[in-house]
Amino acid sequence: MSTILTPTITEAGLQALFNAQSNGLQASISAIALGDSAYTPQQNRTSLNSEKNRISISSGSLVSPTQIHMSVIDDSNNTFWVREVGFYLDDGTLFAVYSEPDKTLAYKSPEVDLLLAFDLALSGVPAGSVNIIDQGVDLNILIAPELAKMATAQISNMYRHVKQMFLLQGAGLI
Repeated sequence: MSTILTPTITEAGLQALFNAQSNGLQASISAIALGDSAYTPQQNRTSLNSEKNRISISSGSLVSPTQIHMSVIDDSNNTFWVREVGFYLDDGTLFAVYSEPDKTLAYKSPEVDLLLAFDLALSGVPAGSVNIIDQGVDLNILIAPELAKMATAQISNMYRHVKQMFLLQGAGLI
């Protein structure tokens, strides 16, 4: 399930958007940064408070003229609670930041790759003015429950097989 975020668009992000539009271009989001600090972001922000990892966007799509869907995977060895998210343009400008003082989005463990999907609601910017630069990797986290069910069924089947083998060996039939 993706989380719909309404981020604070930064002054630098708005300026980059304005500059791109005046040249007939779109501002291009290319990376998402994750950090562990929780706060109420202000528009004058230029970086996260406590960035732990910056990740290229795996997949992205335009859901509507004012909503963008993005997926990332953090396969680092970092350990932290995700409490702040930064959306960075291809030139390194912090376009938007999301954080809430009392909200945690996820936990990153070194043993597990963290797969996150964000729906970024872009209020206050012209429709179609933001583009996504992604890796072209389709990370469909909606199939995760189905994969878990398949894995459970396979493990249960393997368990029954091993149990049957022990019973047959105990009876001297194998």
